[in-house]
Amino acid sequence: MDLQAGFQVGEWMVLPAEGTIQSATTTRNVRRKAMDVLLVLANSAGQVVERDDILTSVWGAQAVSDEPLTTTIAELRRLLKDESGEPYIQTAPKRGYRLVATVILPATDELQPSEARRTPIIQINRFSVAALFIILATLTIALLTLQPNSTSIPDRSIAVLPFQNLSQTSDEDYLAEGLAEELITLLTSVPELNIAAKSSAFTFQSAEADISAIAAELKVTYILTGSVRVRGDQLRVTAQLSDAVAGYQTWSGSFDRSLADLFDIQVDIAKQITEQLELSLLGNEPRPAKTTSEAYRLYLQARYVGEQHTEDSFENAVSLYQQVLALDPNFAPAWSELAGLYVNMIGFSLLSREEGFRLANEAAYRSLAINPEYASAHDRLGWIALHADSNLQGATEHYNYALELEPNNISIISNAAVLAIALGQIDKAIKLFEFVAAADPVSPVSHANLSNAYLLNKQYLKAEQSIRNALILSPQYAAGHYRLLRALLPQGEVEAATQAIAAEPFDAARLIGQAFLYNKSGDLSASDKALAEVMAEYGDAASGNYAQVLAHRGDVDRAFQHLETEFKVNGLAGFLEYHADPVFDPLRSDPRWDALMERIGMSSAKLQSLELRVPAGILH
Repeated sequence: MDLQAGFQVGEWMVLPAEGTIQSATTTRNVRRKAMDVLLVLANSAGQVVERDDILTSVWGAQAVSDEPLTTTIAELRRLLKDESGEPYIQTAPKRGYRLVATVILPATDELQPSEARRTPIIQINRFSVAALFIILATLTIALLTLQPNSTSIPDRSIAVLPFQNLSQTSDEDYLAEGLAEELITLLTSVPELNIAAKSSAFTFQSAEADISAIAAELKVTYILTGSVRVRGDQLRVTAQLSDAVAGYQTWSGSFDRSLADLFDIQVDIAKQITEQLELSLLGNEPRPAKTTSEAYRLYLQARYVGEQHTEDSFENAVSLYQQVLALDPNFAPAWSELAGLYVNMIGFSLLSREEGFRLANEAAYRSLAINPEYASAHDRLGWIALHADSNLQGATEHYNYALELEPNNISIISNAAVLAIALGQIDKAIKLFEFVAAADPVSPVSHANLSNAYLLNKQYLKAEQSIRNALILSPQYAAGHYRLLRALLPQGEVEAATQAIAAEPFDAARLIGQAFLYNKSGDLSASDKALAEVMAEYGDAASGNYAQVLAHRGDVDRAFQHLETEFKVNGLAGFLEYHADPVFDPLRSDPRWDALMERIGMSSAKLQSLELRVPAGILH
């Protein structure tokens, strides 16, 4: 293929001659070597290109090590991602790299969006808070068609966009992004301030000109942009606060300091913002946990690398965190982030559940030993208590404390909503997920999670609207069309449900959905055939889904048999949502239901004894 004239990867138009990639709203510069690597991968799209072949093609006789290639791949992954944050370049361990998005040459002067197909790893009907699956997606975002969760934009609301790296190389990308992320964390301590989630805010680049359009899509009044320039051990940070509604810049600042002063710069910027908004930082001026300049830069780099979500990036991030903790074993954030990394590695089958949760538990407790009021560590331990230890009480205690410490933290709120589902406190889960969807409007995951909560509460029209929002953002969202079917069938919309499941890209989800439809039509043999196809592929791992289909048709005995298998295979984790799923209503009057709930630790008495305390600002 002759790619020099330009080609499309996902939503991105790649223009090699200009050294840029462009979407409908964004233009990004690409280094010459990075563009050369992208051309090599694009010429073999979908296939693994060996490391040595890339090195020879791009660096020739200069290639004396893998380091320039590894750095360049990390740079390309930072630039080329789908809307869920997944990079288009995958690692083939010990071999090379693969471009997983379709490459399209322009047939006309205009390039049209294409699909980026990936192999999904998914558990149907699970909330995806950790990185437990890869989303199939097309990247055409039509935000104006989303069903609103709220109609008003709070006056005191802000989005922090990723800061630009104006240094001579891309090596400081992690520093620019890390500074913006740390500012989000600092501003979270202001209870009166609504903050857009990082996953939505970082969809946009701070260099983009139309601040008003970005603010409208993120549903905020203010936008903070900035840049970072590193020269030797000197650092220049600029920041601008814009009132997107009024259409003018309300504040700007420039800070010329040494790298060792990065902590103070963060606090100074946060103070300026809160003063402009006539707010105050919570309590005595909060400050980031301090460490040495070298350890902190390694920490930001580890977090940046770990978010690439590949085997290599996870292993490199672990190594970087270990270097941080060798320099400063009392840096609580590093222990907490390491715990989160271990949990994510379980989802990518890089650690066993036993080993991964053991390591995560140890790291999170090390963080709390240093700072007992570190909310992130309580979040990690709450997640481990819920998913690894089947300890609802422990999870409730950790999340109550985490929410008390950081009532605006979107990650904590989203994870706490999963616990609310497990406790049967569905109304609270809805309030929490509504808050998350409002703060994270560009994330399909936030809308899909909200849809599930509505479905569990039998609010089927709202469930339909929310999952449609997710599908607008990601038309091939894994199991999204299956979830749409689950919302449509109780409304009697059989034809619409049939159309929805026909569009489901994930085979298992499509077959389970078709089994529901066959139940509806009375063709139980066809339903059994669909289930048999899933069983042949997944065996007992999907027993809960088989039980859903059987309960839906009224086959109570077989439904209970599969629920017993689900408990043996997945323990409590398999019932965090199933116990509240209305599809199991035909089983609830059977004595076997209460007996099963008692054995798995989810009896009515047990759940009623536990109370998740939701921050007042979210409930009202």
